[in-house]
Amino acid sequence: MPNIDYPREIAQDEEQLREPEKRHRYTHLSHRVRMLRLLKNGGRSSLGGAAEALGYSWRQCQRWFATYRREGLEGLLLGRVGERGPSELVTEEAFTQMEDAMKRGEIATVSQAHRFLWDRGVHYSHPESVGGLLRRRKAKLKTGRPRHEKADREEQEEFKKISREDKGGPRGRQRGRSVRKAGEGNGFRRGALRTHKLASQTLLSHRI
Repeated sequence: MPNIDYPREIAQDEEQLREPEKRHRYTHLSHRVRMLRLLKNGGRSSLGGAAEALGYSWRQCQRWFATYRREGLEGLLLGRVGERGPSELVTEEAFTQMEDAMKRGEIATVSQAHRFLWDRGVHYSHPESVGGLLRRRKAKLKTGRPRHEKADREEQEEFKKISREDKGGPRGRQRGRSVRKAGEGNGFRRGALRTHKLASQTLLSHRI
């Protein structure tokens, strides 16, 4: 596309291009709008320069601009099936935000990761696609179950109780077991005496 006056050829002004670029900032579509903006404001004077700035091939930017001339900005922002970008559908910014959420424990499953990206405009068709993304990036989810505050308090109290019992060491634990056994033995003897006394009273009543 030689001798093209890009600022004149692009109908939208720079501010009109900033809005869709911001709206699609978590997807590869933002790169298409940024290409137009670079050519519009003179940041790059050719498709080759814009391609170099964006990390795409000249051929890819040529296809984008041909689509823009034929279908306008709306047509340019329609994703093409099978089109390959420089890396993933997700942008580095969106992936970094997802990683941060994973580290905070806010994302523990692939479905949650899929929903996180979907809410930010990164529309993977299925959660398994996000699972593949995580595997390719070697990002691991935290799989531990969320803990309830009440359960934590109960566990801490139980731990304190066990710790107090163990403070005396082996002798302390043995002494505790001996006391429990003695109590159980005394209970048995008291029960046997009560049974014997009742039996004696029954015999005496029959003799009378």
